[in-house]
Amino acid sequence: MPKDGSFRNRAMRVAGAAVVCALCICVSPAYAKGQQNFNIPAQRLDTALIALGAQAQVSIGGVDARLSTDRSHAVQGKMPIVRALQKMLLGTGFDFVTVDGSTFRIIRALPRRVSSLPKAPKPTQPRASPPFPPPPDLAVQDIIVTGSKQNQPLDRYPGTAYVTKVGGVGMSENLGTAAFVARLPSLASTNLGPGRNKVFVRGIADSSFSGPTQSTIGLYLGELRLTYNAPEPDLRLYDIDKVEVIEGPQGTLFGAGALGGIIRIMPNGADVSSIHASITGGVSTTQSGASGFDLGGMINVPVIRNRVALRLVGYRQIEGGYINNIVSGARHVNRTRVQGGRANLRIAAGNDWAIDLGGVMQNIDTRDTQYAERGLPLRTRASQIAQPYDNDFRAANLVITKTWNRFSLVSSTGIVQHDLSEQFDATGYLGLPGILAYQSSNKISLITHETRLSRTTVNGGTWVAGFSFVSNTDRIERSLGAVDAPAMLAALRNAKTEIAVFGEATQSIAPDLSVTMGARVVHSTTIGELPGGMAPEFERKRTQTRILPTAAISWKPRSDLLTFLRVQTGFRSGGIAVSGGQINTAERFDSDEIRTGELGLRIGDASGAGRGQFSGGISGFYTQWNSIQADVIGISGLPFTANIGRGRIFGIEANVMWRPSDGLTLDAALFANDSALTTAAPGFEETNSNSLPNIAKMGGRASVAWVRPLSDVINFKLDGTIRYVGASNLGTAAPLILEHGETVQADLSAALEGPKWQISLSTTNLLNSSGNSFSYGNPFTVALGQQITPMRPRTIRLGVNIGF
Repeated sequence: MPKDGSFRNRAMRVAGAAVVCALCICVSPAYAKGQQNFNIPAQRLDTALIALGAQAQVSIGGVDARLSTDRSHAVQGKMPIVRALQKMLLGTGFDFVTVDGSTFRIIRALPRRVSSLPKAPKPTQPRASPPFPPPPDLAVQDIIVTGSKQNQPLDRYPGTAYVTKVGGVGMSENLGTAAFVARLPSLASTNLGPGRNKVFVRGIADSSFSGPTQSTIGLYLGELRLTYNAPEPDLRLYDIDKVEVIEGPQGTLFGAGALGGIIRIMPNGADVSSIHASITGGVSTTQSGASGFDLGGMINVPVIRNRVALRLVGYRQIEGGYINNIVSGARHVNRTRVQGGRANLRIAAGNDWAIDLGGVMQNIDTRDTQYAERGLPLRTRASQIAQPYDNDFRAANLVITKTWNRFSLVSSTGIVQHDLSEQFDATGYLGLPGILAYQSSNKISLITHETRLSRTTVNGGTWVAGFSFVSNTDRIERSLGAVDAPAMLAALRNAKTEIAVFGEATQSIAPDLSVTMGARVVHSTTIGELPGGMAPEFERKRTQTRILPTAAISWKPRSDLLTFLRVQTGFRSGGIAVSGGQINTAERFDSDEIRTGELGLRIGDASGAGRGQFSGGISGFYTQWNSIQADVIGISGLPFTANIGRGRIFGIEANVMWRPSDGLTLDAALFANDSALTTAAPGFEETNSNSLPNIAKMGGRASVAWVRPLSDVINFKLDGTIRYVGASNLGTAAPLILEHGETVQADLSAALEGPKWQISLSTTNLLNSSGNSFSYGNPFTVALGQQITPMRPRTIRLGVNIGF
């Protein structure tokens, strides 16, 4: 017998599973065939089955060692016992069989495919088509809001959240951020080009450009915070499981920033149990543009089976250009190259401890910008020099987790190095002779840490408490002059640190009524430096302490209905920025703060399970935003940062999903926003009552997904989406009060899919619309009002995905 006790541990687990079986069988079999109320939180699977048997008064039997080590899904609300068992066992590797009306037996799950169904004899009358699972992004499952840091089911979360799966038709892995921005109604984005955009949630938009101001959203890859004050890195979605958006502000749980909310990109983790791999590739052609390709792959290898595993992802892409330069005669100048990868080493340390060490890198190199000019041929501009952009992203993180009983401990540490550089044609600046170039570089170093403890209580309540640390340093350099010898304009260093403690709890105060309360106490320090020093009277360092509370009340009278009222807060710390006037001078901008009240309703099963299933939601909100920070552009073309005043936003959004038949899903969403700068800061008086930038007053999306079995092992899938984005302004202050938007884009994808392969044909911008998605490309000529950013022309991609 091994001395390490492994045999003894296995024996104890088997014995524990046997006890579960005995306890469940001893339950009085008084099963009622109708619906029953359940309130069983996520926990160890064996104890969850005991609770389910007791509440339903049925017998549940089965002996398996893993029943004492696997985790269950929460089962809450009114439903039949069969549905309760399905929800509890989903994704655990277990299934059940019905012995009789009051007895169920737990078994190991077998792979379920259409081909495994026995063929029926030739019927004498027409028979219904065999049931087929919904598309991957609408698969039956409990949707868990991981961003709540309490793993709350969506049907009980008192706020607005969206979860969309990646990898299905219409959400291909080779895409970046633009893929889920187009699919989720609450998201908006600028359109400067790959790797240089700002994403906004819920109409909370400060400006079209990135500078010293912190982002209005929190962007995460799993537990890793990706950005602080940089444009989003536009990571490609290879081997990503899902994308989760939680509308904000989210100051209580995520600290400074996250004014609009958070976006969590959830990657697939390393699997310690088996080896598997996949490869994805495609070729594309753009109408009136250049061709491109993409290639990506994943391999998962258990280094020590059931203990240690390594998962590697790598990819490379070329996006063909479609913008022409009439001065140089060059065509398709905005060609973009993307290459990157991720690694995850998982150690299952035993006793429910797990260690994940991860890394991510991605380089985006764009040869030239993607704007055009009015009065010239379609998708053409006149610029004296190329205007390239480079985005190099590197990050590493360490995550340690532990689960026991109803507790969960998560400790995450991340390091990010983000280097950005760009060049613009500044010819004609201040009447200076010759061809001039403006060059800017930004080097960002970000260190984050968070440790938190959460618990699910016996009655279904949840709480989380923790502390966090953030340190962000960015170094900005700007120069202007001859392309090969520009003169330094400014150099600036901003260093910000935040230390915080936080907590939030949701507790039932009545069978159908829950209350959520929480707060964060954050202490922040900002230090700004110029290489040549600052004037003696300039305040170099500032500290502040903020309390960010949240409160909500939710009412769930039925298992498929939730209403909620929530109040949330957030802020961004101030800093120093390069002045818009004199060379190498700085000025301070102050902190801003935001408060939002939201009233919402969700109905139906958000998983979209079952023929005739209907689900949807509607929410309205009011936001008050004080001392708004914004990166703006002066008349001369040089960027600077300022507090532009006080604003307010009204908004409403709604979504609905319906499955009229097996394999067919209809999905639609719309939003409306009304924003204004109600009280302008000194120097921005002409902006009073202007709308906040980049957020359309109205927009909507409609999608259809259809799945049809062609044989026992081959399925046909079709996905179509049409999206309308209304008009908005580029900025709030002159010279950026320029309109863009009013665009319509239709996409269509089709695929043949087997057990481990897929061949797809997708078309983006099916109608080959041009429009003007963004009225900006070059800060030195934007004031002329001639710049437009046309949509990428119709692009067709043939793709292949193979799993091993």
